[in-house]
Amino acid sequence: LIFRLINQSQIINTFPLDTVNDSSSYMALLYFLNECGFHNLCPYWFNSFISFQLTPPGWYFFVYPIYLIFNNYQITYFMSILIIFLLSLFTIFKFGDIFKIGIEKRFLFFLLMFANAASIGNYIRLGRIPEFLSFLLFIIIGFTILYYKNKKLDWKIVLLIPIYSLLLITHQTFAILASLLWISLFLVKEKRGRIYLTLIVLVSLLIISFWLIPYLKNFFYSGGVNKPVGMNILSFEDNYAFETTASIIIPLVFLFIFYLYIKINKYDKKEILFYLPILIVTLLFLFRLTAFIPILNYIYPDVYMSFILFFTFFIFFKNFKINKEMLILITIVSIISVLINIFYTPFFIGHTQLETDTLEIMKDIKTNFLMTNTYSTTSYGKAYYSYAPIYLNISTPSGWEKVATPEHYNNIGSFSKSIYDKDCKKTIALSETLKVDYVISYNEDCGTLDQCGLERVKKINNVCLYKFKKI
Repeated sequence: LIFRLINQSQIINTFPLDTVNDSSSYMALLYFLNECGFHNLCPYWFNSFISFQLTPPGWYFFVYPIYLIFNNYQITYFMSILIIFLLSLFTIFKFGDIFKIGIEKRFLFFLLMFANAASIGNYIRLGRIPEFLSFLLFIIIGFTILYYKNKKLDWKIVLLIPIYSLLLITHQTFAILASLLWISLFLVKEKRGRIYLTLIVLVSLLIISFWLIPYLKNFFYSGGVNKPVGMNILSFEDNYAFETTASIIIPLVFLFIFYLYIKINKYDKKEILFYLPILIVTLLFLFRLTAFIPILNYIYPDVYMSFILFFTFFIFFKNFKINKEMLILITIVSIISVLINIFYTPFFIGHTQLETDTLEIMKDIKTNFLMTNTYSTTSYGKAYYSYAPIYLNISTPSGWEKVATPEHYNNIGSFSKSIYDKDCKKTIALSETLKVDYVISYNEDCGTLDQCGLERVKKINNVCLYKFKKI
């Protein structure tokens, strides 16, 4: 974990442009919050869009004070990773003390949850930082609800309102699963307690209505409706091998641990009732049924596994002793996790000559641009679409977020394909439709654009910049 954090710290001085890269999109959106504001027209992507209409703004609100301190998007991004890790450690230690879990077990709880191969790959290397924050918020809610399982509700439960509200506007996946925990508590509380829980949920929804209502109104009228990501669990392709294997092992481990736990508790009906929603989700996930259930099929398999792991570790560390055999097993799992990280998860990739040339050639763009295929594993077109507004104040008809119409996305895909197919007539027609002025191309595509009659602005090695003569 420490080594990976040090390796990823290069992001402070080197803007990420490689293909294993969600982080650049979040830095761009933080820039849009600062420059365009919230729910305002933002000109940098898709020929203008309404900022944060379809993007959960929780993480951006959370880190904006950090940005005001450092005035640097890359430092802000990396600092937020460190802060969330520290808050996660603090949360596990604080609640571990409340639940009388030993210090060694608390360290193990934290490391097994946050330093495993999936967490490092997703939250540090790939950079899914809003999901990371939502995981922290989910754990705070999970611990609190577990605390009140056998205790009478008091006024402190209302402290969950801002936590749950922030979770709802940070990441939809953990928000959905966290919402199931209210059902767990609802099932074991008396009538008055159920009323309090209902009010907490309703107040939280009211607090976030400023974002939730516009989001729901516009979601189904945009390109935001994709193939459900939960369908990945049905894939047996090589790039899903680790995920598919883990998605079988983790639920089975939880079910085994829960069986031992409930047996010790003499099959207590209240315990079974409380864990019933969690058991149902675990079984649905184990048997791949979540891939076919609306809403649940939009949750990443990794999120399900984190959800299940949290309750697995909580039950285990709170109720069982770690014997020699168990310590050996944990050590083996840790070694496997590290090996996966070494051989499967790429390290931070700095700029090669190709990225240096592309960034240099972008300085000659005056208005907006698109890119053709870079034909490189070290360069990712969308990352340049994040870099461009932040550091060059230029825009693009493309971008990351699913905020445009499906037709617009089809036109962007057709634009690159028309250049690859050497269909000059279609390239020029689509440039007018997309209102694009400049295009960056690579290798043989440069010759194609010469043949199409575009004006060459500049060429550096195998990177070319053209503009359409309509300018």
